[in-house]
Amino acid sequence: MIVICISNCSPGLRGDLSKWLSEVNTGVYIGKLSAKVRDELWKRVCDSIRSGQATMVYSTNNEQGYAFQTHNTTWIATDYEGITLMKRPLLSDRDSANGSPIKQGFSKASRFKEQGAASKNRASDSYVVMNIKTTGKDYDRDRIYEVGLLKICGDEIGNQFQCFLQCGRDIPETVTRLTGISDEMIEREGIGEEEALDKILEFIGDDLVVGYDAQIDMKFIQRLGERVGKQILIRRVRDVLQLVRRKVDDLENYQLATVAAYFSLDISDVRGVLKDCGLIYRIYLELNKL
Repeated sequence: MIVICISNCSPGLRGDLSKWLSEVNTGVYIGKLSAKVRDELWKRVCDSIRSGQATMVYSTNNEQGYAFQTHNTTWIATDYEGITLMKRPLLSDRDSANGSPIKQGFSKASRFKEQGAASKNRASDSYVVMNIKTTGKDYDRDRIYEVGLLKICGDEIGNQFQCFLQCGRDIPETVTRLTGISDEMIEREGIGEEEALDKILEFIGDDLVVGYDAQIDMKFIQRLGERVGKQILIRRVRDVLQLVRRKVDDLENYQLATVAAYFSLDISDVRGVLKDCGLIYRIYLELNKL
């Protein structure tokens, strides 16, 4: 499900949106699209709306069940410890009367949700760090070929899980040169996608999932579920990349190695999906100190 709200836009853009979505009120469009079409349509909106405003809400596999994107609005989608809240300007009656500058902050509803999320996170002392390796970045075409999971209990690393998936896609030559993982290894050691997904979901259970660029990882997991006909029930996801973007300034880029260097973490022996999980875990601990 997707909802797009726009204002001050050209008739041409409204016409484009009407080709894919139903206009249920002035500037309010609703429908169901694939993730690829949705992303292309949103790009079209942002490129064409000029001085207008746009907000998109769409279903996704996170704790909330949905996510936001905004363009040219004073309401901004903001990550708060893995929960997306809408940050908007708050104007009190007193400020409105005397013309004082607008104060920034979260709405009361957002603050209530923020407090509820924080309470839920404090109540759970275990979570799972997830890292996946894929044949490319297109979650509609590429496939997961390796998954790593670490169970974190309190402040200690508990069980771990790793598997190769017989994904039906060639392993890129660059991956083979760097890691030694080849098509032959995947065929020899890999398991079927359905079996792998069952093991992944069993390992995670009801725990929070922590990952790096976790929203992309979840899109790949969602596509995997669609291919094997299984519903994905992972609802609690925390994206360490979003936390880095919010808490750390002046990074050359947001690659895992760059962030690790910022926190002076040793990565000399980091190679492999489980070691990447361990690195994500250490970065997550450092972020929680900020």
